[in-house]
Amino acid sequence: MEIKVRDLVMRYGRVEVLNIRSLDFEKGTSYGLVGHNGAGKTTLFKCMTNIISNYQGDILIDDTSVKQHNEVLLNVGIVLDGMSVYTNRTGWFNIEYFSGLRGSFDQEKAKELARELDLFAVLDQKVKSYSYGMQKKLILLIALMHTPEVLILDEPFRGLDIDTVKWFKKYLKQLTDQGLTLVISSHVQNDLEALCDIVYVIDRGRIAETIDINAEKEKQIRRVDTTNNDRLKELLDEANYYHQVDEEGGVKLDISDERWTEIKQRLTEEAIEISELSKVKILDEKLN
Repeated sequence: MEIKVRDLVMRYGRVEVLNIRSLDFEKGTSYGLVGHNGAGKTTLFKCMTNIISNYQGDILIDDTSVKQHNEVLLNVGIVLDGMSVYTNRTGWFNIEYFSGLRGSFDQEKAKELARELDLFAVLDQKVKSYSYGMQKKLILLIALMHTPEVLILDEPFRGLDIDTVKWFKKYLKQLTDQGLTLVISSHVQNDLEALCDIVYVIDRGRIAETIDINAEKEKQIRRVDTTNNDRLKELLDEANYYHQVDEEGGVKLDISDERWTEIKQRLTEEAIEISELSKVKILDEKLN
């Protein structure tokens, strides 16, 4: 399934919090959404899932309006930050209830996911006895129960232990390989780099930048430190070789450029040693 956002404007009173002319999420592709707190990420997710419906414009899933045909969300798994379930009921009740809203309940799949998430032993207990992390796992389990075609996740790893995060990332990779459309926000940039094909940067309710993660990975951006960085910068300038200097004086450049071999040879000839050649995180580089 694909999602299209068109001419979306959302206001709280007189304050405009979203203004997105056109935004696309294609089938089988993984998308990240990043931005500072208050940038509009959660509001966008709430519009996409019809929790908020008093916006201008339209949001389409497979060319069907979410606002006019809420049933299209039956094929969408949703995990929003702060989402809750019935805490006075058991884990089993919540799984069966929310699965029933989507038309079916597969007990064997529920057991399998519960075991993977280390929840099986507590499903007969009331959810109010769960820790925050256990409640988050239950919400994830419910979202995955009906094998959604679209998965919308707002800070899904918050509150989860390391082993669960590792399992969940692997599971999401399997789902996207099978055609799932994934839309995810996270403050942990490593998570987005590992999972996403495209990252949208949202700033004050608008899409400020689109980052093609796969294309950026091919560039092989590295941070270089040498015993004479001033001379390194001179050589790069002479070669008209694009580079950046960070606050510590290190030089960032794309070592996939064929001119890098020539620059390294010049450094060797001048007895200048490379003391550090480290990989630069894509989103750190693009967002800072």
